[in-house]
Amino acid sequence: MNPVPNRDFMEVHPLHQHQPHCKQQCFVFTEIADIELPAEITKFGGGNEKLRCSNGGLPTYNCKKDSCSESSVERPGRSRGRKILIGVCLVLVCIAMAGGIPLALQLRSSSLLEARLAFIRRLLTESPLIEGSWKPPSDIKTNSSGMADIRQNHIGAVLWPIAVHCGAQYLDAVQLVLEGIDEAKRITAATNSMHIVESADEMEQTHIRGEVAVLMGIGGGHALGTSLAVLRSIYLLGARFVSIASLECTTPWAAAAIRRRDYLIEENVTNSLNEFGKTMLYEMNRLGMLVEISQLSETAMVIALRTAKAPVLLMNAAPLSLCNGTNVASIPDHVLSLLPENGGVILLNLERCGDRPISVREAILAINYVRKVAGVDHIGLGGAPKSYALLLAELARDRVWGNAAIKKLVGGNVMRILREIEALKNRLPLYEEWIPHESIESNSYCRYPES
Repeated sequence: MNPVPNRDFMEVHPLHQHQPHCKQQCFVFTEIADIELPAEITKFGGGNEKLRCSNGGLPTYNCKKDSCSESSVERPGRSRGRKILIGVCLVLVCIAMAGGIPLALQLRSSSLLEARLAFIRRLLTESPLIEGSWKPPSDIKTNSSGMADIRQNHIGAVLWPIAVHCGAQYLDAVQLVLEGIDEAKRITAATNSMHIVESADEMEQTHIRGEVAVLMGIGGGHALGTSLAVLRSIYLLGARFVSIASLECTTPWAAAAIRRRDYLIEENVTNSLNEFGKTMLYEMNRLGMLVEISQLSETAMVIALRTAKAPVLLMNAAPLSLCNGTNVASIPDHVLSLLPENGGVILLNLERCGDRPISVREAILAINYVRKVAGVDHIGLGGAPKSYALLLAELARDRVWGNAAIKKLVGGNVMRILREIEALKNRLPLYEEWIPHESIESNSYCRYPES
């Protein structure tokens, strides 16, 4: 009989053949009713031998009596000795089978979970778990609990978008984002356990030192003041990604996703990504900045995916077919299907769908759904129910999620697109265009008249 393969952290044992002589039930272990057994286990055995569970949830091994060559009439003493011998043999057979059954059938459910959790913790020491769209606790400067939560959740790196309220557009949005960058640098310096990084190599080195790497970015294109010069200046200050739009915050060059039906749209603004928007995107590619597109309108997302010279990023997102909540960017399937062509990555926020918490089972369903639509090379994490370790431990029960696949999910895919955009740096022409005056003339835009 062929050996049954187990997960990466499990051993492989040959299954022992035996020939039972009478119908018996052998209890292999207890308290396993709450474990969902893989198909390979439920199909264990051959011929007329079947592994099944009794009403109590305890698996029993049913044996059909073989034909006996000896006479059924025996002397009482000899018959009693044969029964004892058969009973001892059956006990030994059960023990031998327990050695050949996968680990999932040898351990109690609690012990099995601990084994998977230990495997995940070991894996996360080798590859940093990168969380997308991280927001620092309001008291992080005076309370270390925020950092404790990060460490307990095994987060190795975060993507921190510096947010500016949409109402500051055409006013002091640029000043506010500069102040936000300054504050982020002061916060990380005060914690002594977070370090702002500017490349994939720095992120890896920071993780090896046991610190949390911070990749800083801008949480909305309105904070750029419709200026390529501001974009380049923010890059020099350490920002390495830009969310082209924040929710319902359309700029003169990029249309944002609109959730409210009563939202008033200005007459002269774009409903997509216009030519100046494409120029902004090309300049981000030239600088080596990640382009984040999750809050763009559906039309603008498609244009950005097909226009960008480097992989794009979608943060704080979920598949539209599984969640249409207001707390995440809901991405249609046809947009997800474009990710392999572009090479981009979606960071799934699986904590809540609107006001409803997401269960671990639902989170795994969403991960596998995106994997089916976009592929394993295009998924990352931006939030998990309960904890990342628990989610990944449950995900590891599925054999398609081996070491390599989980490492891609937790951060390997983000590291890949970081390196791809870094390789493209300074290989595109420098863009010096200004946005057409007619695109901003009707807004209360605070800009000194050009000569």
